[in-house]
Amino acid sequence: MNVPERREAFLLAACRVFLERGVGTATMQDVADAAGVPKILIYRIFRSKQALLDAIRDRVVAKIHEVWAVPGYEYGARLRGMAMAAREQPEPFLLVFRYSQGGVEGLDWRKALEDAMSAYTRERWFQIGPDAPPGAEARAEYASRLNVGQFIDMMIRWIEGADGLDDETRYLWCARIQREFHLATRAAFQLGTVPMKYRLPGEADGG
Repeated sequence: MNVPERREAFLLAACRVFLERGVGTATMQDVADAAGVPKILIYRIFRSKQALLDAIRDRVVAKIHEVWAVPGYEYGARLRGMAMAAREQPEPFLLVFRYSQGGVEGLDWRKALEDAMSAYTRERWFQIGPDAPPGAEARAEYASRLNVGQFIDMMIRWIEGADGLDDETRYLWCARIQREFHLATRAAFQLGTVPMKYRLPGEADGG
């Protein structure tokens, strides 16, 4: 097994251990035992438990950037793309999403998710119209971070599939929620008038 393969195997083993035992409780020895290797091999790739946790976070954040960077104007499409990608290896995503919900002390995962998502949301959903009242820049930045908690909850439900919905129904449900959030938040934060490109699945462009 080469180094990239070892790194991947150790990372996934760590995710399973952290999900089962908790980030604060599980040790590097637990990870080594789960991976079936001496602990020294883990430390050759991840110099500390924190480095391992950082690698898990970075993996999830990188996937968010990859999915969110894809052009498109359909509500719910990126959530669905993220869920489908996460289902291939759900452990890192479930770990980061679950711990981001609680804002666990010592982990910056919630902020990392906010930073990753808000840059795209700010650019695409919360552009400032010429008729916006003063102070719109700050309001738009704040608004761009408001749906992170909703995103996290939806992603956990989607990956686990424990809510009783099939993927198509869940996709349409998420899309409708996103549209209402988008339009209501723009109005509440007085961001002005801009062309509305986003649409629900099945609607014509500009819907």
